[in-house]
Amino acid sequence: MIRKLAVGALAFGIVAGLTGGTAYVAFAQTDAIKARKDNRKEMRVNLLAVKKIVDDKGNAADVVPLAMKMVELEKQFVTLFPVGSNVGDTKAAPAIWSDWAGFQSASKALEIAAGNLADAGKSGDLAKVAAAFGETGKTCGACHQKYQLK
Repeated sequence: MIRKLAVGALAFGIVAGLTGGTAYVAFAQTDAIKARKDNRKEMRVNLLAVKKIVDDKGNAADVVPLAMKMVELEKQFVTLFPVGSNVGDTKAAPAIWSDWAGFQSASKALEIAAGNLADAGKSGDLAKVAAAFGETGKTCGACHQKYQLK
């Protein structure tokens, strides 16, 4: 009788552990997806703010904090793709996980482009800012072509 109780308790513990673990994984996946979406929304806000400065022929120096925030966001972004977070409400393409080195490289390219945008802003030359903004947009779009589902 005691042996049956012990086996039953062990089985219950295993099932409870597995269920709890599964719930945690699902929560972590949802959390990663939300974090990615929030990161990209913030990136978009900064990109649009830079675009407005360029379009309005504003002060080039105003681009610097926006571009530096973009660098920070991109550094975080590449960390938001844990294994298993490809399931759910996400546009993350399978290529992110199958070509992780390529994805990291594309993310690093955007980080560098945003840094170049900040440098252009520091120069005070709006024409340099506009050119760097164009390159940042191209770099962003290139990543979308391979690593984002339509």
